[in-house]
Amino acid sequence: MSYKGILLCLATMLYIPGQGRSQEYDFEIPEIEERNLEFSGNLDAKWGLLGSRKDSPFYPLQNLPATTDDYLSQYRLDFYLDGEYRFEELGVFVKSFSQYVRQEPIDPSLFELYGSLNLSPRLSMSLGKRRYNWGKGYAFNPVGYINAQKDPENPDLALAGLSALSLDFNRSLEGHNLQNFSLSGVVLIPEAEDNTRFAPASQIGMALKFYLLVRDVDIELMTLYRRGQARRYGADFAANLKTNLEMHGELDYAVDEDTYRILNGDPVHRRRSGLSYLLGIRYLTATNTTLVAEFYHRSNGMNKAEFVDYVAYVQDGAKDDLSPDAEVNRAIANDLFRSKNLMRDYAYAKLTHPEPFSLLYSSVAAFVIYNLQDESFVLSPQFAFKPFTNFEFLCWPSLLAGGAEAEYGSRTFQRRIEFWMRFFF
Repeated sequence: MSYKGILLCLATMLYIPGQGRSQEYDFEIPEIEERNLEFSGNLDAKWGLLGSRKDSPFYPLQNLPATTDDYLSQYRLDFYLDGEYRFEELGVFVKSFSQYVRQEPIDPSLFELYGSLNLSPRLSMSLGKRRYNWGKGYAFNPVGYINAQKDPENPDLALAGLSALSLDFNRSLEGHNLQNFSLSGVVLIPEAEDNTRFAPASQIGMALKFYLLVRDVDIELMTLYRRGQARRYGADFAANLKTNLEMHGELDYAVDEDTYRILNGDPVHRRRSGLSYLLGIRYLTATNTTLVAEFYHRSNGMNKAEFVDYVAYVQDGAKDDLSPDAEVNRAIANDLFRSKNLMRDYAYAKLTHPEPFSLLYSSVAAFVIYNLQDESFVLSPQFAFKPFTNFEFLCWPSLLAGGAEAEYGSRTFQRRIEFWMRFFF
């Protein structure tokens, strides 16, 4: 076709009504269906081989099977199920935990069950059983007033929360040294006592936290008040000194904290005020290895001599099961002195490196917890491998060493190795 023919066709299209003009089309964009309800979780199959320390003073208190074997085996299944429902400004969250150890009915427990509501872009509230994560420390949290008690040997372990009503106000600022601040108020609701549905109203408590972001430095101030417990005042901070170096710290002052000691062979209860603090760093090397190091001091913790007295007290109470004080001593050993860090000074260090020797989907790690009072320690390397989607394999040996009257040297197990297979969904 010649160019004259093309021009003639274009002229014809312009002449015919409705042709050659832009037309309006209606496109119906399908609405994206919002996933209001979601479920996730994981199933952990764990098998452990534990080398017992039969001369440990705590060995008779653990209800271990009567055997002459130096090693004990343990198998268990841990099942976590998380649910989340969102509708506009409302959210409901649940986290349940079930464990199978032997042929008995499984009793699920709720780690979390709470609802949240965004009252405005700056104000939100929540009510129910919820886990909180106050503080900047990794292995220790002296200002974690409303946190579940953390296990320094497994800081990432999911634990149960507490019942509370919380209000959170948040405000962002531009063009100021103060870039953000928030205020959190938490009303602590007491749990019902055993065999009843009620709890004393006097156990209602209050926790407050004030957060500031000043020139890329996180600062938090917090306090806790609950009748019958120590009043606590704390602060923490976290700052990036370099792109690969972060420093964090926590400071806690407890007023009239409950402490227990053994004096002349008997337990003595006292109230002491004391200062606790933590200082740590997180450093990323050029080889992509992450180092976390922390020092933790607890002024109301035991010193070496006090822990030796405690060990002697436990030994005396466990020598003769027929003694009228035996059960009392066992209860005291298990309750009054129950803590993951009974003593005064600890050092913690952990190294993590992804894909060693170019092995894809793997990582290696190792941590040590060192008790500076009695020079006992825990040393634990780890190897993780994710060969398939939603599947992880973990090998986790541990060695606990120290003197017979030291914290880690007197533990029931002196070595252990665990194998985990974890399935995610």
